[in-house]
Amino acid sequence: MRFRKYSRKHAFNILYQWDITGEPIETIAKNYWKTLEESYNHAKTLAEELLKKIESGQEFDTEVYAKKFENLSEEEILADKLRKALYIVYALLKSIDEFHNFSLTFTEWLSEKSKKRKEKALNLLEELKKNFKNLKRIDKERRELFEELIKLIQQIEEKLPQNFEQLKDLENDFRQKILEIVKTYLKEIIEFSQKRVSEDMGEIRDYATNLLDAYSKHRLEIDSLIEEFLKGWTLDRLGSIERNLLRLGAAEFTYVGVQDPGRAFNDYIDFAKAFVNQKAAKFVNGVLSAIYNRQNKNGSSQ
Repeated sequence: MRFRKYSRKHAFNILYQWDITGEPIETIAKNYWKTLEESYNHAKTLAEELLKKIESGQEFDTEVYAKKFENLSEEEILADKLRKALYIVYALLKSIDEFHNFSLTFTEWLSEKSKKRKEKALNLLEELKKNFKNLKRIDKERRELFEELIKLIQQIEEKLPQNFEQLKDLENDFRQKILEIVKTYLKEIIEFSQKRVSEDMGEIRDYATNLLDAYSKHRLEIDSLIEEFLKGWTLDRLGSIERNLLRLGAAEFTYVGVQDPGRAFNDYIDFAKAFVNQKAAKFVNGVLSAIYNRQNKNGSSQ
């Protein structure tokens, strides 16, 4: 029950690839699970690598690492919790470069006393505050960390450095504060990725396989059942995302059975909303509800 959402998500991804490519589901599934495990291991390795550099005081290119974490955070197959942590590391590393840009701009102002340079520097600080406010919304459990960073930026705005030495010290302090927070997320990424591969993956894969097997064994019956509720439409006329969400949901409700129907409906609705739009979510919900009600009325799953 713990990982049903991810089982459904991965099963859908595999079924969607099958629908698009026409390759055997078994072949797609084998490659998919291999890629998924490699992605988790990649996240773990990258986090370990950066954590080691930070803890040893070794210099590293924040822009390069920010890009690596950004790319990983965009891998849709990874768990949402992990993607969130990866994104936050990216955003925090990026903030170090953004503060450096502020420092360069403010250095020019100290030299030239140009009003435009000062305005540009202050705008860069405003952007940093906006980014930290966004991170506070993303990770509400650690919002206090980001509130402290916002207060730090406000203090800098209220009392700007008066010379190059103060500015240099300020940038070093900012970098260290950010890296301390980054370390927290890196440890979380390592722990989560390792646990997902070594402990959780089997349970997730087993239920996903049950869903895919149910559809593979009863494909004709499931497609025919869905078309009964399409009201003049056919499966071929649907978008591939909607079509395969209905197939997977119908397979689960009809041949696998669910202990928590409400959660299952929410998952399929969320997928449709995320992958297509609200209208698609309403459509998927309507058809799956009709199928579920039919099964409930009959008193047993086939």
